Amino acid sequence: MGFTTVPQWERVNWIPFAAPADKLRDVVLNSLLFLPLGFAVGRRRPLIAGVVLSALMALTISIPAEATQLFSTRRFPSATDVATAALGAMAGAVTTLSVREASKPRTWTD
Repeated sequence: MGFTTVPQWERVNWIPFAAPADKLRDVVLNSLLFLPLGFAVGRRRPLIAGVVLSALMALTISIPAEATQLFSTRRFPSATDVATAALGAMAGAVTTLSVREASKPRTWTD
């Protein structure tokens, strides 16, 4: 099955974007996976609050998910996955603000 009761600390890729296993496709997909979280969190908040809160929520989800991989003999826990989760959520929050600002009605004095 690929699971063990002994944590596989030697399989952890601690430095983001530095492991040979880090593929551009995985980085993009992991970022896109967390984009909706940023959209939802940043929707009704000021920019800084939305970005910070979405990053914290992404970290709260991603770190435990990566930690479960410590007990897998087939998976590699990666700081890249954690970083791209936070970056994707933050990008979603920033994008939400951009869309919100662009959709505001403009007057001649703006």
